[in-house]
Amino acid sequence: MKLKDYTYYLIDLDGVLLNTKYDNYFWQEYIPRVYADKRGISIEDAVSVTHSLFNYKKKTLDWYNIDYWSNILNIDIEEEKKSKHSVEKIQVIDGSLKMLENLVALNKKVFLITNAHRKTLEIKMSKFNIKNFFDDIICSHELHYAKEDIQFWYMLKLKLGLDFESTVLVEDTYDNILSAYHAGLRTSVYINNERNKKFNFVTKHIQSFGELASCM
Repeated sequence: MKLKDYTYYLIDLDGVLLNTKYDNYFWQEYIPRVYADKRGISIEDAVSVTHSLFNYKKKTLDWYNIDYWSNILNIDIEEEKKSKHSVEKIQVIDGSLKMLENLVALNKKVFLITNAHRKTLEIKMSKFNIKNFFDDIICSHELHYAKEDIQFWYMLKLKLGLDFESTVLVEDTYDNILSAYHAGLRTSVYINNERNKKFNFVTKHIQSFGELASCM
């Protein structure tokens, strides 16, 4: 069956539709500087502390939860995320909007499925409002599991009434594709820049979401 024959399309946000510069800059550079100023410590020490905390929570809901980090770091993460230097880095990846338009024109059921916290999502949507492309938008926090957890996909299937045999997952995170696969969602498009490498459990490997048009 060709990709155009599928009914449901589950589209990731960061790394698929939007570039990752916003989040990478915010967590790796901006927040350590804020933390250093607040605590009166060096940037080097702030990077060591914050990055250690972040790495400890990778692949969990806490890692994406800005309310959690506001409490842990004693920083208003939501307000800091709205800073000009951060928001200016939110950018749509070339070809992404055109591909969404193509899916809508084909009368596909299109869902935005993201680990981003709802507050983070709203900040991003305030710059690029792409909500109208989607039949629904699901943030993993609302299902109580991150996409890296197989339980997320069972919950998602139930919530949206999906037929996984008619569903395509478009992701830039291999762990999410793997957990979805083991939950029964077998058709995936992996957005990844590594060339000439075979990824198990991946139906199609392309460099950008816009390239999906040539696979339809």
